[in-house]
Amino acid sequence: MRKILISLLTLFLITFYTQAYTSPENKAVFQLGNDKFTLNNQEQSMDTIPIVKSSRVFVPIRYIAYACGIDDKDILWDMSTQTVTLNSNNKRLSAKVGSKQLVNNGHVVDMDVAPVMINDRVFLPARWIAEAYNYKIEWDQASKSILIYPRGNIKPHPPEQPAVLLVNKTHRLPDDYHPDPLDNYNGYQVSKSMNYPLQALFTAADEQSINLGINSGYRDVESQQQIFNERVSQLGLQEAKSAAALPGYSEHQTGLAVDLEGDSNAYSWLKANCWSYGFILRYPKGGEEITGYSYEPWHFRYVGIPIASFMHANNIQTLEEFIDTYISD
Repeated sequence: MRKILISLLTLFLITFYTQAYTSPENKAVFQLGNDKFTLNNQEQSMDTIPIVKSSRVFVPIRYIAYACGIDDKDILWDMSTQTVTLNSNNKRLSAKVGSKQLVNNGHVVDMDVAPVMINDRVFLPARWIAEAYNYKIEWDQASKSILIYPRGNIKPHPPEQPAVLLVNKTHRLPDDYHPDPLDNYNGYQVSKSMNYPLQALFTAADEQSINLGINSGYRDVESQQQIFNERVSQLGLQEAKSAAALPGYSEHQTGLAVDLEGDSNAYSWLKANCWSYGFILRYPKGGEEITGYSYEPWHFRYVGIPIASFMHANNIQTLEEFIDTYISD
């Protein structure tokens, strides 16, 4: 009987410790400003984006949990205390918004920053969650990405392209730049990624009896040079530089920018509602010194709903300000 009890106890302890210390298996990559992340080489979508805050990279806790193999059922949110609790492999982590204390199985761990609530999501530097589950975490400066992977394992590959493409007077497109696949919208070429959002924007405007048109989409180098030359002949060189971009410095060459037609009512509606469809007014009134261009109520840039809604919720007027504040580390 004693041997049986010892055997059962041994089996229980082996099972317990195997469950408690299951080796990490996942590999994940989060990139600043990117609403997509990779988990075991599969692209996943988020409803928000990783950002820089207080010189640290903050990632939504829910998606860090996914990267560590934690399912939705084991991610708990207590609204009354604003506390996120993760349960997995006999480990219980609790983090409270505004508190620098992470509770790990009842033991308090002091963090250098506190979780923050942004747009109804709780953010925290990924290292505190990942390391608690025995993952290694690494920063890739070139791609501005966080890599999460099992210790002693080959790290995942970071993205090759920036999450947010900034094109302005000081940020030139690479000489070998080629836009993403293009599609046709009402006779104009636009990036395939924004064709459906553009259709949704036009449909919503029509439902509100807002008349919209489009008069420019993707432009190649030759077309952009022609437009710039026309502005020079009309306005002179100095004024032309505030009204049009030189080839290589134009968002239209990305296929992600459109010039829309409408009356003052249409432009007011677009300014108030474009973010819901992933667009931003690229050259707003009052932002001339930041963007380098005169106010253009017709020029809209597609950045995707997560970024557009983030900018809207945080009253960020220009793409330059967004990148400088939340993407540049």
